[in-house]
Formats: sequence, structure tokens, C-alpha cells
Amino acid sequence: MKNLFLISLLVSSFFVHSQEVPDPIRAEYLMCNLNDEKSMYDFMQWSKSWNEVMDATDESGYDAAVMVPRYRTPLTDFDMFWVGHADSSTNLGKALDNWFGDNFKEVRDSIPVTCVQAFNAVQWVLESNFSPEDSSDAYPVSYRYCNLKEGKTLADAFINLSNQMKISHKAGIKNGARLIAPGNGSPAELAEYDFVLSYGSPSWEEWGKAIDHYWSDVNDTVENKAVRETYSCENSRMYSGTLIR
Repeated sequence: MKNLFLISLLVSSFFVHSQEVPDPIRAEYLMCNLNDEKSMYDFMQWSKSWNEVMDATDESGYDAAVMVPRYRTPLTDFDMFWVGHADSSTNLGKALDNWFGDNFKEVRDSIPVTCVQAFNAVQWVLESNFSPEDSSDAYPVSYRYCNLKEGKTLADAFINLSNQMKISHKAGIKNGARLIAPGNGSPAELAEYDFVLSYGSPSWEEWGKAIDHYWSDVNDTVENKAVRETYSCENSRMYSGTLIR
């Protein structure tokens, strides 16, 4: 699979870029539909029970958010998706052992959604100038599918995008980004791409500021030219996110 080759290539390039590219984290994505007569309110109430069990039992440092489609066509593929993170595969495995164990049986049996897709992934997290606690109750996250230009690596993409984003951060624009390499269970449509690029802002207003600043102060820079020479993206879509844990 294309992504597995790229992950291996990126790992080898760490010997060259080790001071600039951090170790990746692990993530899981579950696309789900609300069960009959259930609403997002029901799901958020359920998530409180999930958090209570996590508070008492978690040893993995797992965190999570839920995303609801905002700008996406069609809007009807799924009602929401859950994204969870852990700092290593070991800790993601610990979280899964906990979820499938006796501690979570009642919570598992009462979940108000049915999930129709699920896959895990590796994420390289670019430096963010805001914390999760700064995020609104409905913060924007965008995803787009990307391919590397000939001779370029994910390490090149990480470094060049980091340099470009420093321009916005120096101007006070709050945003962050992640390079995502889907793994087990990833949809067939992702197989033709090298990685997924995700951007996040703490609020929709900050997202708007980032877009305006990009076109006025970033688009024509040397740093942005380096990004365009490294990869290209398509199929951008946006979601409204809520932190769960």
C-alpha cells in the first residue's frame, strides 16, 4: 500500500531531519450514524458516562473529539465521526483493551450510534499556537487529500508547512495542522493519496482570520512556494468539532 511505503520513507528521512520532525502519534477514526430516535444531545450525554469510566480506569492518556459535517458533499454519508489519539501504538492498544473490557460493558451497550467505517492512522503534529482548552464548543477542522511531488517526502512536507505556518503564528493567527497517514481499515479512496492534511482553529472566527491572512500575507511568500513545490491537495471538507476528552 502506498502509505506504508511512505511511512517507511519518512522514518528513514528522520535521520536527516531528526531535529525538525517529531515522533508521530497514533489515532483512530470511527464514522458513525445516530441510531433511530437518537440525537447529538443523546450522544453527548453518553460521552459523559464514557468520560466517567475513563477517569476511573484509563492508563493510556487517550483523548478524543467528535466531528460533525459542516462543509462536505454529500452531508449524508455519516452523522459524525469520533477521533481518538494516543502518543504511541502501545497506549492506543491499552485504550482499546480498556474499551473492550468489563469496565466499559454498560457504556458500550448503551452507545447511541452505529459506526459504519473505522480505521487507525499515524499523525505528525505540527506546532500549534493554541491549546485544546482554547477551543470553542464547535471549533473548525478541515481535511484534504494530498499527494507528494516527485522526489519529495513526508518529512519535506512537514518541514515546509511548518515554515509556512510560522508566518501566520507571528501575525497572531491561531491554527495548527497534522499530517495523517491512514493505516488499518482505511477507505479505498485514500489509497491513491500519500497523506491527509488536517488544519484546526480554536474558533470559526480564527479560521476566517487564517484564510484572509493567507491570501493577503502568505500566498506569495517563498515559504508558501516551497509548500506548493512539495505537495498538492484536493477534496477539502470541513467539520465542526467538540472536545470529548
